[in-house]
Amino acid sequence: MFKKKKHTPFSVLVLAGGRSSRMGLNKDKGHMQFKGTSLIEYVLVNILSIEGVDKNNVIIVGPKEKYSRHGFTVVEDLYPQKGPLGGIFSGLQYSNTFYNLVIGYDMPFVESKLVEYMLSNSKGYDMVIPTYGKELYEPLCAIYSKNCLKTMEQNLKNNILAVRGIFPRCKIRWIREEEIRIFDSELHSFFNINFQSDFKKAEILLYQRGKNIGKG
Repeated sequence: MFKKKKHTPFSVLVLAGGRSSRMGLNKDKGHMQFKGTSLIEYVLVNILSIEGVDKNNVIIVGPKEKYSRHGFTVVEDLYPQKGPLGGIFSGLQYSNTFYNLVIGYDMPFVESKLVEYMLSNSKGYDMVIPTYGKELYEPLCAIYSKNCLKTMEQNLKNNILAVRGIFPRCKIRWIREEEIRIFDSELHSFFNINFQSDFKKAEILLYQRGKNIGKG
């Protein structure tokens, strides 16, 4: 019998600290309805389909009063109002694993096989980041190691808040578009919901994805 290949231990950091201002409503988009549940619940269920993930290694980074109800560990920002960089830093600081998948709470279609491939390419790197198109990259569907913490904190203290500000001091494995498309041919993993109209787009994508799965 073959031994099952061991996966790199990792945690999942779900960034849920955004203000949802682009929704045009006084609502938290994470708790808006999507396919019979809330958006964040849909995202969490999708995350649990990734091999090696269970409730014990998922951390929501956001306000406890909003997200404790979901039954996962919730960590609040150590550097409030510092955007995604502050959220990533807070989750990394709390996590007890060296490698961590960071995703936004508004990204419902992250492909589990893509994540597993990214993790398999993490050894020897501080970060693993997908890149596609003309110099586009996705820092909120990426792997971060604890090696990033020192540079992140220095930048946060100096109010250098763009995530890309840490890139020059980190060893990065870029996952190229041709690699991504092996697991996610339409790049749906990087679709995120920012506007009310995006909920409708997401439902159309979900329908199309279901049809394609049926053909397989």
